[in-house]
Amino acid sequence: MQMLQVQILEKEEIRLVGFSVKDSLNNIVKSNIVGILREELVNRKNEIPGKKGADLYLIQLYPECMWTPDVPYTHIVGIEVSEHSDIPSGMIKHCVPSGSYAEFIHKGPESSIGSTYDLINEWLEKNGHGGLRPFDIELWRNIDTLENDDSTIDMYVPIKASI
Repeated sequence: MQMLQVQILEKEEIRLVGFSVKDSLNNIVKSNIVGILREELVNRKNEIPGKKGADLYLIQLYPECMWTPDVPYTHIVGIEVSEHSDIPSGMIKHCVPSGSYAEFIHKGPESSIGSTYDLINEWLEKNGHGGLRPFDIELWRNIDTLENDDSTIDMYVPIKASI
C-alpha cells in the first residue's frame, strides 16, 4: 500500500496563462485532450510574456455537485506568469487563490495518479476536510518523465485554515 505524506502550507496566489477545456474525466482520458493541450502549451510557451520558470500546472475546477467520472468539469493547463498581460491568442488567464493547502506527492507514472487521488480523498475525509472541493492542483516539473516509475507530481488541495 502506498504511503501518503502530507504537508499543510500557505501558498501565495498563482497567476497562470494557458489553455482550458471542460469535459468529463472519462472523455478526457479517452481523447487525451489534457496531454494535447500540455504539448501545445510547451510548443507555444515562448509566446507568453513574464513566465516564471518552466513548470506546468493542471488546475481542475469542480462543479458544486457530487463528482463522478462522467461529470464535466474544467481543466486548465497553464504556466505561471508574473502578471496577466498580453495573453496570446487562444489562451486564457487564471488565478489560483492564496490560502491554506494540503500538499501531497504522487510517485510513479501519471497514468496511476487515480490511486493517489483515492488516498487524498481518504485523508481529507479522515482529517475533517471531506466533501465537495472547488479545485485541486497538479504541478508537473518535467513532462518528459511523467510516465516514468520514479516520476513525481506535486498535488495541492485547498483546505480550511485551522483556527
